[in-house]
Amino acid sequence: MRIGRPTTLRPLRRRADSAPPEAPRTPERRPAPRPRRLAPVWRYLAVLGPGLIVANAGNDAGGIFTYSNVGAKYGLGLLWAFIPIAICLIVVQEMVARLGTVTGKGLMDLIRERFGVRWTLFASVVVIVANGGTTLAEFAGVAGALGLLGVPRPIAVLGAATMIGVLVLRANRRIVERVFLALGLAFFSYIITAFLVPVDWHAVAHDLVVPSSSHAGVSNGAYVADLIALVGTSITPYMQLFLQSSIVDKGTVEADYRYVRADVVSGSLFAVAVAIFIVITTAFTLFLHGGFAGQGLSNSTGAQQAASALAPLAGSHAEQLFAVGLLGASLLAAAVLPLSTAFVVCEAFGAERSVQAGFSEAPLFFTLFIGLLAVGAGIMLIPNVPISGVAIGTQVLDGILLPVLLVFIIILANDRRLLGRRRNGPVYNVIAVALASVLTVLTAFLVVTAFLPSSS
Repeated sequence: MRIGRPTTLRPLRRRADSAPPEAPRTPERRPAPRPRRLAPVWRYLAVLGPGLIVANAGNDAGGIFTYSNVGAKYGLGLLWAFIPIAICLIVVQEMVARLGTVTGKGLMDLIRERFGVRWTLFASVVVIVANGGTTLAEFAGVAGALGLLGVPRPIAVLGAATMIGVLVLRANRRIVERVFLALGLAFFSYIITAFLVPVDWHAVAHDLVVPSSSHAGVSNGAYVADLIALVGTSITPYMQLFLQSSIVDKGTVEADYRYVRADVVSGSLFAVAVAIFIVITTAFTLFLHGGFAGQGLSNSTGAQQAASALAPLAGSHAEQLFAVGLLGASLLAAAVLPLSTAFVVCEAFGAERSVQAGFSEAPLFFTLFIGLLAVGAGIMLIPNVPISGVAIGTQVLDGILLPVLLVFIIILANDRRLLGRRRNGPVYNVIAVALASVLTVLTAFLVVTAFLPSSS
């Protein structure tokens, strides 16, 4: 009978007669403490990537030309700007990383939900203009790199645009991106060169922490434009959009927030360190011994001049070494920028966004992608378009448009409904608002000096 069965003895018999069910309770079968201690390391490695890759994406063609121009033109005179740039880069990158980690949504998606369609359209136009300018800088880099290798500009630009279109739409983009990233490692040669040339490291340490406003031989307007370009190439609108989208696509959750933050901080510091070494190398080669003081890189031969800074390391092969690195960095950004722009804008309006779809299924996506490629390549096909002038000028444009995107980011990062306890603190707000305000003031000054040359 059921009532007479000793039901309470069944589990006792199983534990007594069968060892396997009891084994998990024994100390010998418990997980070893070593893996538990290493768990944070593995979780950090699991989320590692977006912050490091995106921060270093700023060291693309426009970045290389801008940093080289600053070092050749001012020596160490603008080195002081990199400490506030590093702080601002970390703060801005951390805000968008936090938004992506906590909400699981891209930046444009949040803008649409928070501000509505009209402001989303306005933000999309800013993104398209900023990223279109940056794409143009990448094709300028392709033209400059292949020009050093003897390839005519039309062949270089058209060939690169065709290859990028085929690779993005048909090939394995991850493998291609890794190849381009590997080519970009050639810019580590600037760090090596800095230790081969006579560098006054005491002067470097001093100018890194003590601001200098002296710019003999350079007008106030040109100085402000170079400062805006320095900020614009270090903290580009594209970087913020791509970082948040990458974090969302990776499926990172709020529990991994501290690892994401570590990724962002380490990536930002590394990228700024590389930029500093480029300025140091060009300052103690081109500025001191190349006759570039107060002049900077030439619009027509800027690539050759920037490459000559590597002569102490590579000798007669300096141009080839520079060309390899510049080509890899330019192709990587030229491939990713149009694609990510198309994805982000289509996401904002809920449009179809897939490289596997046909044009009739995703007309906005393919129009944006092909349009950005065509504009970037088409402008560089115009005769006598200055390569380095275009590369540096587009970074000024990025710096001018950055405050517009920053306003959206700051408001979203302070939204209690979105982030709750993860919303911005006062320190973050002060730094972010200060960055947007300073760039706005510098832009206004640049406009005024353009119309009033006598004030220079």
